[in-house]
Amino acid sequence: MRILFNLGMVFILVFPVSGQQRYRSANDVKEEWADYTAFQRDEMVSFCDFLFKEKHYERCLLTCFQFLYRFPEDPLRPAVLFTIARCYEGLENYQLAHRYYQQVMSLESESTSAHRASMYRDVYIDLLSGNSKRIISVTKSTNDPYLLTFQGYAFMKQLQWEGARTAFISAQQNFNHPHYNELMVPLFQIIENVQTVRTHNKYLIAATGLFIPGGGQFMLKDVNKGQGILASAGLLALAYNWSKTNAISGSNRFMGHQSLSMPSFKDINEGESVYALKKNDNLPSSVNPSSTHIKYTLPPLLLALGVYTGGFWKSFVDTKDKNRKLMEYYTLDRISEITPGRFLDFPEPKLIEIN
Repeated sequence: MRILFNLGMVFILVFPVSGQQRYRSANDVKEEWADYTAFQRDEMVSFCDFLFKEKHYERCLLTCFQFLYRFPEDPLRPAVLFTIARCYEGLENYQLAHRYYQQVMSLESESTSAHRASMYRDVYIDLLSGNSKRIISVTKSTNDPYLLTFQGYAFMKQLQWEGARTAFISAQQNFNHPHYNELMVPLFQIIENVQTVRTHNKYLIAATGLFIPGGGQFMLKDVNKGQGILASAGLLALAYNWSKTNAISGSNRFMGHQSLSMPSFKDINEGESVYALKKNDNLPSSVNPSSTHIKYTLPPLLLALGVYTGGFWKSFVDTKDKNRKLMEYYTLDRISEITPGRFLDFPEPKLIEIN
């Protein structure tokens, strides 16, 4: 019994000691924290990648900025900045997209895929925002096939067809691949078919405006302008017709022709065969008629002629702008079908590389 009691006491005293953990050193704590931090980093990167692929750009931006704040020196920083730029591009905030693409280019050397992808994207969003002149200026002396392709699109938007043709031919030669030759064919067809776009004949438009006030505007489909010119000219013509009035000298007026008019007097003495005027008054020796025709009809006539001539000349001048708009509509409509996005097949930095 005593032996069992001693064994029990030993078991009670030794078991808690064996269950205690050894106290960790500072290095052990540092390693565990590093593992935990690495796990958090990987989770944030995976979440950013998921949000970007699902096009949740606002939430992706928030997570990316949190990542940069917590891991400012992480080697994945250029890829995160590139993702931020892509998010802003997706949100059509091209100004901020420019800023972050340029940050990537400043961090990476020109030989890296991240630098080239950022450069291509930076020019591409200029094309999306309609900044064609900047694209033409930046890519003026380049031999890069992607930049030459974007330059060709910029020339097309500027309706500079020969420049577009030259840029596409140069891009095709530098690509030197059947795949890109196939992509270029529809672009050359756009340039060839531009001659088939129906435009207005400015002389026919001017002739229509010459015979009918506002007729040129009606031909150009500017119905509101045509109606305004026609109504103004018509009202002024009516004002010209209604503004005639005649009067004899003095304050008296006559209704008929002046040759049929006879002055009347109230102070006449009637005798047996003689009519005499009081105070020896005499009939006037002549009647002087006067007319207000010019005074009241000339202003509306001049205004009507001004509106008529102005409408005729405006239709002649507007024909050029109208034809340009027709060409721009044709170009933008075709570009919307054959977008420059088809050429965005270059390597881009990824948050998660899949081998």
